[in-house]
Amino acid sequence: MKVIFILSDSFRQDHLGFYGNPRIHTPNLDRLAAGANVFEQMYAGSFPTGPNRRDILLSKGHAPGHAFNPWINIREDETPLPRLLSDGGVHTMMITDVANGVVRGRNMFAGFNAYRVNRGQEGDAYWSDASVPEELPVPPELIRYRPAHYQQVRVNRAHRRHEDDYFAPGTFRMACEWLERNWKRDRFFLWVETFDPHEPWDPPEWYVHRYDPGYRGRVIECPPYGFYRKLGITRREVRHLQARYCGECTMVDTAVGRLLATLEKLDLLEEVAICFTSDHGIYAGYAGDAGCVGKPWVVNDNRGFLIAGDGRLTSPTWLPLRTGTMRIPLVIKLPGQRRPRRIQRIAQPWDLAPTILRLFGLKPPSDYQGRSLLPALGRRRLPPRLHAFNGCLHRQTQLRQVMTRRWIYSFWPSGQARPFLIDLKNDPTQTKNVAASHPDLCRRLHAALARWDPGGMEGSDNP
Repeated sequence: MKVIFILSDSFRQDHLGFYGNPRIHTPNLDRLAAGANVFEQMYAGSFPTGPNRRDILLSKGHAPGHAFNPWINIREDETPLPRLLSDGGVHTMMITDVANGVVRGRNMFAGFNAYRVNRGQEGDAYWSDASVPEELPVPPELIRYRPAHYQQVRVNRAHRRHEDDYFAPGTFRMACEWLERNWKRDRFFLWVETFDPHEPWDPPEWYVHRYDPGYRGRVIECPPYGFYRKLGITRREVRHLQARYCGECTMVDTAVGRLLATLEKLDLLEEVAICFTSDHGIYAGYAGDAGCVGKPWVVNDNRGFLIAGDGRLTSPTWLPLRTGTMRIPLVIKLPGQRRPRRIQRIAQPWDLAPTILRLFGLKPPSDYQGRSLLPALGRRRLPPRLHAFNGCLHRQTQLRQVMTRRWIYSFWPSGQARPFLIDLKNDPTQTKNVAASHPDLCRRLHAALARWDPGGMEGSDNP
């Protein structure tokens, strides 16, 4: 068995052609999905980036009785997925450009036989260049990063001349090079991870031109997390911001196409299992984003936004995590699979490690809270899943959520805000709190949360 696991950060489920978006250009991922299993109900779990990686690699929360993960390293007493695979005779390789998981002391590479990092993403301090002028394209209050951090972003990309100089293309080029050197291995697990389409949204201009040709206004490529009107971003600027995000999605798709072409060249495409997913989505001022850009889970009323790295919450408003961030893609192509299948069963990141272990014929640990998805791929009847669960344990936040196709129930165990219930069927803008109108439903969803995450909900009263 050979498995390629592709993780693309901040990729909204509704920004892929095969999930029904007629505007987005993702021909390569569409082609992959056309002969694969597509999960219609894949939801994020622990939020955001770092906690999600722990969900995937450990298939459980950070402590017994706690289902969700905070943003912490892989600990010495934990056994991540690649270590289990290596112990089972599988060669494991990570290729990544997600700097915030593998630099500055972070160790999401723990357990891999080898790993390689495409440095420089999101202000990773891997280079210095005094010749790059310190210029801001827009006022600093319209940039998520502090000026020194954003200058490092500009330094890191000043050398770009060709598409391979951008992160996703360069990272997938590395993956293709690895495959050319390792295609004869009988058993391997290749983890390919790119930060794109996470902001800053700065793909080659031809990708942006596809979605917003001739734009001449302000370029807002990494806005603060918050309500775009309070930030002073116009609706026209939001449309261009969306075009930049769409351009990043198409750039990632092109990079995936390069990988698929390499597999075809090596005569491996029918031999490997391929998984494509994301950690969470992003808001970009779309209908249903509640007027937000970025991925805010809290904003400051006095300023209307929260700058990354700024932990000062003087008058916070706590926000639910809506579908734009919580619905994510999941495609699993089995070796030799030709026909597509659409799977309605709810899936979450905790399910990925047991699925991968089963692909290699290995038994998942008994303390995993995720369950293998392979039976669902084989049309076997499984106990139904009625809920997906989301949690944010980041920056003074203790948000817990339950999601279904129709409902989002959000609860803050520490009491920062009152429970919030969104009716997706009757409120496509996702702005109205209808908890007071559905007390019995809130109690049932709250009880489901308490069963899933008893340690995190301990002491919280049922509404």
